Amino acid sequence: MGNVKAGRVRIYKFNSFKALTKKENDIRNDKEKNNDYLLEEIAKNKNIRNIDRKYLYYKDKEGKEKENERYQIAVFEGDIVRLALKERKEAKADYQLLDEIVYMEIFHNDIMWQIIRDGILIADKEYILYSATTGQVRNTTVTLLRKDFFESNKDALMVGLSVEYINGQGGMNVGKYLAYTALPLSSSVLPGKEIDIDRCMLVKGLETSVRGMVKYIDIQPDQNGQHYVADTPDGFIEKDIPIEHTDGAGMFLPGELPSSCQIRSGFFKGAMFPFDFRLFANTIAHNTKIPDAWEYEIDVEEQDIRYIFTTSQLKMWKMYPSWEAYKKAFKENKIKISINSYANPAKGTVTFAYQYLQTLPYGCDIKRLCTPAKDDLKRLHTDIEYVKSEMGYADDSETEINDMDNENIGGSESIDDVIAVTDDMQTNSIETTDKKSCNSIIAEALNVYPQLIYDPYIEKKIRQMVKSRRRSYRAGKIPLSGYYSYAAPDMYAFCEYLFCGESNPEGLVPKNHIYNKHYDEKGNVEHLICLRSPHLSRYEYGKKDLIKSDKCREWFKYMESDTVVSCHDLLSKTLQMDWDGDEILVSDDAELWELAKDLPEYPLYYVMQQAEPQQITKEAIFDTLIKGFDNNVIGDSSNAMTKLWNAPDISGDNPLLYDDAVNVYCAYSNYAIDYPKTGKNLALGEYEALYTKLVPPKDGKERFAKSEIKHPNFFIEAKGKKSKNVEKPTKSVMDRIKKYIGEGTGRLGYTYFDDSKRNEFDYRMLMNNEKKEDETAKYEVDRYDDQYQRLFLTLKRRKASKKSICSAIDKEERMKNMDATERAGRFETFHYHCIQEIKEIFTDKNGFFNENLAVNYLIDMEYMQHEFITSSKDILWKCFGHIILANLQKNITGNIVIKFRPRRAYKKAVKGDAILDKKIAEKMECRHIDITQSDLSFITDSLELYKNGNPHSNDMELLYVLFCLYKEARASNKLKDGYFVITKRKHITSYDSRGKKTKKRKIKFNMNKIMEIADAKSYVGSFKRFSDTDGIEIIDDEEREQFKIKIDIPEVKEENLFTVKNIYNPMIYLQAYQQGKDICVCKVCGRDFIKTSNNQKTCGKICSGLLQRLNAARRNEENRKATVEGQKAI
Repeated sequence: MGNVKAGRVRIYKFNSFKALTKKENDIRNDKEKNNDYLLEEIAKNKNIRNIDRKYLYYKDKEGKEKENERYQIAVFEGDIVRLALKERKEAKADYQLLDEIVYMEIFHNDIMWQIIRDGILIADKEYILYSATTGQVRNTTVTLLRKDFFESNKDALMVGLSVEYINGQGGMNVGKYLAYTALPLSSSVLPGKEIDIDRCMLVKGLETSVRGMVKYIDIQPDQNGQHYVADTPDGFIEKDIPIEHTDGAGMFLPGELPSSCQIRSGFFKGAMFPFDFRLFANTIAHNTKIPDAWEYEIDVEEQDIRYIFTTSQLKMWKMYPSWEAYKKAFKENKIKISINSYANPAKGTVTFAYQYLQTLPYGCDIKRLCTPAKDDLKRLHTDIEYVKSEMGYADDSETEINDMDNENIGGSESIDDVIAVTDDMQTNSIETTDKKSCNSIIAEALNVYPQLIYDPYIEKKIRQMVKSRRRSYRAGKIPLSGYYSYAAPDMYAFCEYLFCGESNPEGLVPKNHIYNKHYDEKGNVEHLICLRSPHLSRYEYGKKDLIKSDKCREWFKYMESDTVVSCHDLLSKTLQMDWDGDEILVSDDAELWELAKDLPEYPLYYVMQQAEPQQITKEAIFDTLIKGFDNNVIGDSSNAMTKLWNAPDISGDNPLLYDDAVNVYCAYSNYAIDYPKTGKNLALGEYEALYTKLVPPKDGKERFAKSEIKHPNFFIEAKGKKSKNVEKPTKSVMDRIKKYIGEGTGRLGYTYFDDSKRNEFDYRMLMNNEKKEDETAKYEVDRYDDQYQRLFLTLKRRKASKKSICSAIDKEERMKNMDATERAGRFETFHYHCIQEIKEIFTDKNGFFNENLAVNYLIDMEYMQHEFITSSKDILWKCFGHIILANLQKNITGNIVIKFRPRRAYKKAVKGDAILDKKIAEKMECRHIDITQSDLSFITDSLELYKNGNPHSNDMELLYVLFCLYKEARASNKLKDGYFVITKRKHITSYDSRGKKTKKRKIKFNMNKIMEIADAKSYVGSFKRFSDTDGIEIIDDEEREQFKIKIDIPEVKEENLFTVKNIYNPMIYLQAYQQGKDICVCKVCGRDFIKTSNNQKTCGKICSGLLQRLNAARRNEENRKATVEGQKAI
């Protein structure tokens, strides 16, 4: 959202697995039944689907209900979010959790049909399928709305229309219906000055026929309506091409809005550009009356019209009998026009992409093109002031420090990594402009306190940024002169059409030219290159001359950074763009112009098919969504073309070997892009065989097959591919860029890091050093109080959770289920909940959050406790970086009053910390289950007994522990094909791309751990005896070094005998039940234990000793303070 300060809220996102019934889940987990059994059972369902409340909330050990953040995502505010907030009587979006809107990822088509047919219950609330954006369709996702919320707001969402009315008017294409009803889901904000609908009008857009040369693909329909490639004529042919020059564009009087922008409203979507049409009407046309879209005459002066929209912006305009009818529905439902984004300001440098570069002529000299990238890398190693400035602009993902390789917090490893398959959690983009990024805060902090560079965490961030930058450059993201600009129509020509009645207006921008105010004022620019993503063929380089005329300067002076396109040429076809806010990359780079001058000047052209109207029914919605889900080929087709541009069999003698194939795949990709709205796709015909080699089929077992033609070599950098899965380097443009930028930049030394100066960094500079009246620190750290202990546990658990998130994200990225914005969104949600948990610890009874004390405690832990010293400080800086920056700005001119405490001090006070660490790790991962009489009977009946009636040694304990773990995994849907899987391995070894060992990490939960929990010496004999018992299956997977265990837990509804509150320490709950004893919580480590005496407060000798030392230290501190106070009194 360019230059828009949007608030955010949180919503839930589930997948269709969460809506399975118990029977369906049992089939899913049954190894002997394949997926066909599950699909057959799903199809039989006649009841309303249900998602249990446990996926939205859970209860902690105290019984308090808390949000289940695992299924939350963050989204920007938009029209539909503001409707929800209005119902809640909340003024603005401030990260609230809304249950009015739910996203659902679909893995089962029948479940989606049942939701469309019957709705769905989520935590006992009714939801309906509302719509799906085109982006959601590509990701097999739909939007659900709470039924009562939709019913109370449907007139606002539908701007007075209904499905019945639309069908009565002849219907419409269902794909477009879904896209248009999804417009309220778009991110947007209300403008500072409300757009008055009475100062607006709607007109028909400008469409002309432009004659020009094109590279033509003849696409025709067969007798069944399937479109196919009939011919790909050699060379270029001249054709008359219809172009709607204002497709998605309108205009407003200068001063009404800050700049060009994209708008959203009731069925409205498009871009608005500043142009003084009333000045034109009075001084050029001498006419102020124009017809609206329904041919009613409007006087723009008399009616004070300030905004002119076009019919291509109001998507449902034909459903209204007049503009007055639309305005009536608009006002009755209190709808407002919002801003999706404003135009980006012009910049000097832009980051290119490999798609733009790979289509440059084969064999061209890329050295000068890459010079800025190589110079930048060298400067990043030597110029700390430059590093600070670049750090401020670097995306946080460029400097992300992954704690997965950090051994210091390995003890907090999540159990889920070993025994369960976690669900994917996805999110929308979480980028924002109203909050500074972590990197921008660090950059400011470095300017305030230069010694911060000697903080090992900051050093890692800088090194990671440089490493990420080098990888990006080698992947084609090189810096060149240019910026991203809105593509704008020639509004002068549009006014000639409106006010002068000219059907083929002249306009101000001639053929083969563009106007851009920024480059006009730059002074020395003659030529510009225009590019747009996706860029797939060599026919997509828009090479234009820059017009410099006084008329353009006068009439387009309010378009500060927009690029005005002529209505006499085919640039819109070259770039496959319209005018509803499409951004194009505009570059004045002389070297790029030189390399691109031999590329074709004419565009690729083929006729895109139009959508046909149809009746909107539940069946039609289902059919449209299914076809959209199944036609998701955009990424695959783009990668297929990239393989061809970098294929080993391309040479200087035949650089255009695959030119026709690339052109056809371009058409195929664009058909796929429009498919959610048109329902039309393209058959590849003779090009199918090559495409299959590039992209394996996705049906059946073949979906796991590797493509015959590998990815290009530079995908090692661009996509993180392994060397064995890519081609050897070729002479293609991109492979040569990767090689050239890599030469001489891999082993550059950093001149500004100096180990001898590390002691110049004082962590206390990051703290709040305000003084009390007695000159002592106002926010002094007390390592012995309850808040410190609670924060310690929270930080430990949160760092462990982040490791799990990193692991899940890596997995999803490998599976192509996550992009960069989604990744950022998951971390944003994670850090939000970090802040909430810390707030809970440091908020007093009056609701005051002592933020300064919380930050001081966090800093002390991060920098002075051995558990966290070398781990990432991202939680600290991303949650409270603004506080740290403010502290530095104060401390740089003040005194440090916070006491310096050596790291050893705390470790002495808690001798035996390794054991405490272990207990903390167990505590923070605890989960609970209920045990019934049937459970205990099953366990005892499964034991093989001696003649004296006693079971074999440790069998009871071991089977009980396995039973608890299995029951919890089953309840959480974490079984793998119905089995609880536990590894026998003790370590995980990581390897680099060359197969060399890089890291050996200890596995914290394995069979050895289970033996320890059960206090058993061996499991071999026990497992053999268990396997001979009905209801227990144990498979020894020797190849994977793991056991797979299935237990037929009895399904009997009866009262619970007791609750196992920590499944990783279950024995004490059984013992307490058998002995009739109470369970208490240890005051030191928080672990549950059986109380053996009335005054017992800890779980054992070690914690008892720790508590005594902590109490002694506390008394000593109190005595010291009393002595100081006494001396002051004297």
